[in-house]
Amino acid sequence: MSNTLVKEKDVIVYRNEASYSHNAVVEQLQDGQLLVVIQEQNRRPLRSHNDPSSRAVLLRSTDGGNTWDPATKTTVVDTPNEANNDPSIRQLSDGTLIVNYFTWRCGNEQEVPTEHAYVRTLDGIHYAWTTGTHTMRSSDGGSSWENPVTVPSPTGDDTLVSDPIIELPDGQLMIPLYASHPGEMDHVLVMRSQDGGRSWGEPTTVIRDLLGQMDFNEPSLLYLPSRKLICMMRAHRAREQEYGYFLYQSDSDDLGQTWSPVQRTLIWGHPPHLLRLQSGNILCVYGYRRPPYGVRACLSHDDGQTWDLKNELILRCDGIDADVGYPTSIQLADGRIFTVWYLTEPPHDQKLSGHDHWVRASPLAYIGGTFLQEA
Repeated sequence: MSNTLVKEKDVIVYRNEASYSHNAVVEQLQDGQLLVVIQEQNRRPLRSHNDPSSRAVLLRSTDGGNTWDPATKTTVVDTPNEANNDPSIRQLSDGTLIVNYFTWRCGNEQEVPTEHAYVRTLDGIHYAWTTGTHTMRSSDGGSSWENPVTVPSPTGDDTLVSDPIIELPDGQLMIPLYASHPGEMDHVLVMRSQDGGRSWGEPTTVIRDLLGQMDFNEPSLLYLPSRKLICMMRAHRAREQEYGYFLYQSDSDDLGQTWSPVQRTLIWGHPPHLLRLQSGNILCVYGYRRPPYGVRACLSHDDGQTWDLKNELILRCDGIDADVGYPTSIQLADGRIFTVWYLTEPPHDQKLSGHDHWVRASPLAYIGGTFLQEA
């Protein structure tokens, strides 16, 4: 069995000097095409991941990810005065494409709802607040999309998502969510669809810290042939927010009806994405949002019981600050792995010096990809 990862090369997936592009998710279609769905927004002096110009766009590669023609870019969702955040994409076994994302409504102080868990200021005058998680379906390869379906949750509009849905062997879909009631810490839950994402059922909680010590969010789900489910999630310990924390893991042996107590892994970084490889190993890729900023990966050789951090692979380590990462991966037929990510860099007239990365105005954020393989 392969024990280590080796990097081959980097490619540019999407780079637009006029836009701020981030949070990319890659999917391999049954016909061999690769799709990447991206959150793209206008480039402004101040960066924000809930900018009202945020839209979900789709790009294609027909040569296994080596080249990406910007002319293939199409818009999946772009709603007025809303930020369409963290889009993800999955192809179902029947060929249907399904995209999931969450939204922020943008407005002035008088429009902000009372008793709302997620409210962000944009510029001190305008604000953004979440308006729920949504899914969209396409039956023609992404040329057209059905109307969005809102995923219900016990916290109403305070529900977010950052990773693709998964399809179980019986055809059920499962979506990984995180949510919060006002004044509470984030908690992780999953919801199911029995009809291909046209409707969603009741939630099941994976982890909720009732003591108020830990935020758990941005979960990733993986189904294994043993029928085990793994949920890997980002975590923040209260009052220790500067860089984040280790990844936490919970497992289920009954298809997500119940979940094991969360365990802290040895993986530092966030958020995660999981992929079972042809070898049987599990790949975890994650942003590394402390110096040196970038993207990293490691393997589990035992179905997620342990993670091989001594052989952690650095994919990139040249981000200008913690605004990096959100990687996802697929494995090509020849066994190579393709991981997409985003990095930020300062405008050409700005030079990096000292520790002033955090004050960089109007950075360029672009989407790249790394080819790697097991060795």
